[in-house]
Amino acid sequence: MWGTSFKKVADEAQLLSHYKIIKTFRPDAEVTFISQPHHEIRNHFPEIHIVPFARLVQALSKLFQSNLLVIGGGPFFEDVVQMAKCALLIFSARLLHIPVLIYGVTVFPIKLWWAKLGYRWILNQASAIHVRDQVAAKSLSDIGLNPPKVHAGGDPRLILDPDADGHIQSILASEGIHPPFIALTTRYIHRGVPGWVKRTHDFDPASIEESNRVMARVVSHLSELGQVVLIPMHPDTEEDLETAHRIRQEMRDPEKLKILSRRYLSSEVLGILRAADLLLSGRLGSALFCSMVGTPVMAVAYEDRMNEVMNELGLGNYVSDWRMLDFEKMIAQSQQLRASHAEISKSLVAKSDDLRRKAWRDAELYRKFLM
Repeated sequence: MWGTSFKKVADEAQLLSHYKIIKTFRPDAEVTFISQPHHEIRNHFPEIHIVPFARLVQALSKLFQSNLLVIGGGPFFEDVVQMAKCALLIFSARLLHIPVLIYGVTVFPIKLWWAKLGYRWILNQASAIHVRDQVAAKSLSDIGLNPPKVHAGGDPRLILDPDADGHIQSILASEGIHPPFIALTTRYIHRGVPGWVKRTHDFDPASIEESNRVMARVVSHLSELGQVVLIPMHPDTEEDLETAHRIRQEMRDPEKLKILSRRYLSSEVLGILRAADLLLSGRLGSALFCSMVGTPVMAVAYEDRMNEVMNELGLGNYVSDWRMLDFEKMIAQSQQLRASHAEISKSLVAKSDDLRRKAWRDAELYRKFLM
């Protein structure tokens, strides 16, 4: 399997959801991830084989011994090197008559002409394509891929479970966190982000400082209600530390913003979010996680997928565009969310059960390639 990395929490969850599906349908299957490793995964899942793409000969050797190539995550973006990686793996598999299943992917809008032509040609070689959101389905449709090639369904991460409460409580105690607390996840948007990110997110340099300023004011306000805990979800925790530093500059009491000491496993993050009173989400993965554990969430949308997820959860009134953040509106959202906490939590649990069942129904497509 290839397509994303273990280095980022939400991406790790994608890989582990594939692993759970495979092992449910074929317990005897040996799975190799062509991915960036993470020491926590190696410690907790020693049975998982991980080969970085940089070790290309070993990665291709594993592929040549395989019965199936799976691609997941969000690997189809406007970068020549990334496209070349995708083409190499898919065409190597097809050359050896190995089926290619693209499953549970998202696809950002592809706007450049060469990227549209290249990805249409490459992805047409896949045996089946399953996308986890309508934004991805539209992106593929825009480059000329349509049903029956593309199946639009749910997010496979919905089948995952949080760690046990006892373990989560020991984590919180070791971090000096005492519920109730407010969780925070952020996206590090800055002038140096890659070009494809700027195009995908309609990057506007003039909006960066204003967005950061309003976010910091909102966090400062929330910190008056209780401890705010920033949960690292970037591939590099330095990005989370940079964001925390920027927010603390705007706070009257910077000590009320706590950042977790390290990056935790996705199952642990699920448990931490379940213990939170609410989440201010700057990352799609964390909003999805909250839907899985019944924690009310308000969100900052850096892309259309966040709007889609929040609307599906019945929380469309609690999402704001990152380029047009309104302090008073976000404070009103947080107040409404807290006032309706029990009702929203109950609704999320019900929706999560439905979405989890749908995710397993979608996985029947996967089963066809494993029998």
